[in-house]
Amino acid sequence: MKNCKALSWLSVLYFVEGLPNAIVASLSVGFYKSMGMDNASIAMLTSFLYLPWVVKGFWGPLVDSYSQKRKWIFACAGGFFICFLGLALAQFSEHWVFLTACIFWLLGFISATFDISADGFYMLALTSQEQSFYVGIRNAFYRVAVLFGQGAMLAIAGYSKELFGDIERGWAVSFGICALVMGVGIFVLKLSLPHSQVDVVRSTRNVGDILRGIVRAFKEFFTKKNIFCILAFVIFYRFAEAQLLRIVQPFFMDSIQNGGLGMSETQVGFVYGTVAPIALLGGGILGGMLISKIGLVRCMLVMACALNLPNLIYVYMAMFQSQDMLLNSAFIAIEQFGYGFGFSGFMVFLMWASKGENQTSSYAICTSLMALGIVLPGCFSGAIQMSVGYVGFFEWIMVSTLVSFAVTIWAVKTVKKSGGY
Repeated sequence: MKNCKALSWLSVLYFVEGLPNAIVASLSVGFYKSMGMDNASIAMLTSFLYLPWVVKGFWGPLVDSYSQKRKWIFACAGGFFICFLGLALAQFSEHWVFLTACIFWLLGFISATFDISADGFYMLALTSQEQSFYVGIRNAFYRVAVLFGQGAMLAIAGYSKELFGDIERGWAVSFGICALVMGVGIFVLKLSLPHSQVDVVRSTRNVGDILRGIVRAFKEFFTKKNIFCILAFVIFYRFAEAQLLRIVQPFFMDSIQNGGLGMSETQVGFVYGTVAPIALLGGGILGGMLISKIGLVRCMLVMACALNLPNLIYVYMAMFQSQDMLLNSAFIAIEQFGYGFGFSGFMVFLMWASKGENQTSSYAICTSLMALGIVLPGCFSGAIQMSVGYVGFFEWIMVSTLVSFAVTIWAVKTVKKSGGY
């Protein structure tokens, strides 16, 4: 019964956390591509939209010091609802690029704050063993939300485009549905999110105490015994994936003549909204259970393989440009299963690296560094692709996976020396 109760709020909490992240980090790519922007501009703009997650470590101690994390969760969820409504209207303006970028950025800042409060609540409400057990499940629902955002919403935009005659109205429908889903999510969380006894209001509320808390949290984190290994792993584990994130959707949607697969918004959305979520859910749950059973150290290298080796699929797809939707869907399912499996180990490593007096703040710093590892490679990925084409770009991605394997080997040795996890 306890597991059922935990699952009832964990599933909704991490779906609500994942949806705005999907809209900013993933759907924005398809949005700007469908609106006619080139790949280099898309990669640069959408990478910078991820900056809120890079700097969120600076206000993590504020969330940790002021009010309850449960209250932060509901305040941020209300902000999501308003931003989605704003996006539903913004693309009708002649200044749509500026307006949508601003709303995406605001949505990103609110989402980054929600991440801090939700992850902090997760670590307060559950024991260490429960955290390891549920990490695959929570990541799976988070990723399902991401795939719902970048898949179902893209498909709905495509369907609505055919129905109403232009892509602007299509996106208005999609963002309106996001607002509706968020409203339902807020209502369900109101009913299911528990009142944790350790989620208490800190006694320090003045600015000076909060600033000293920020300095203390950063000092504690950056003086950790294994800080250099932690930094290397958190920033570079996703080096190859960070570049793929900005190019995969344009690759699917570009014409055959330009080296892409010539898929419509509806087709791309269908694949990412049906087959992919099931595969990712399976990979995430299996990864979390495996870590819970045999420990992080014995899983990390296998999970690095699961995360990186399926990228070979994109080399094949770019070379042969198959128009077989069934085959392409199967390829994407394999890649998403590997992602779900491999990402579980990464999240448990972040929990290991965050242990200490200021656990919530340390975890926020870790995820900020993770975001930095997404932004920097993403910025130049579009320029690389436009220089060497899709085949050359995906071959470069396979070379980039060597970085991930190198930092994983270092991390395995470090966690093992520390007594394991």
